[in-house]
Amino acid sequence: MKFQAFLLRHNLLGPLGNELMVVTTIGRKTGRRFSTPVGYLRDGDTIIALSIRGESNWYRNMLHNQTATLEIKGRPVNVRAEPVTNPAQRQKIFELYCRERAGSFKLLFGVPSDAPTADLERALASRQFVRFYPEKGLQP
Repeated sequence: MKFQAFLLRHNLLGPLGNELMVVTTIGRKTGRRFSTPVGYLRDGDTIIALSIRGESNWYRNMLHNQTATLEIKGRPVNVRAEPVTNPAQRQKIFELYCRERAGSFKLLFGVPSDAPTADLERALASRQFVRFYPEKGLQP
């Protein structure tokens, strides 16, 4: 993970920089800074990321301290993070992933995007989304 974070920080992963970022959170137990590569989507002026079942350390750290730093294409962005709990917003984000990440949807959600509705609902229920609000506007 450290090597992947290094490559992302220096914008050396080419097109993958459009899908992966480094999120740096403050440890909920240690107070230390931890950096983790995480997939993301842009949604207007915000950034969306997902955690499988909310078990990721970066996600649990974010719940404890909602300030973080994202590094997107080598550029740091200070953000405030909020878990997305509203069912309508979760569904909208799920549909955004289906559209924007069609090639990796099955990897991200464990089912193909054309799976039966019940399977898609289970996949959505097993993911937690975070919306990151930049302190200043996002750069293109």
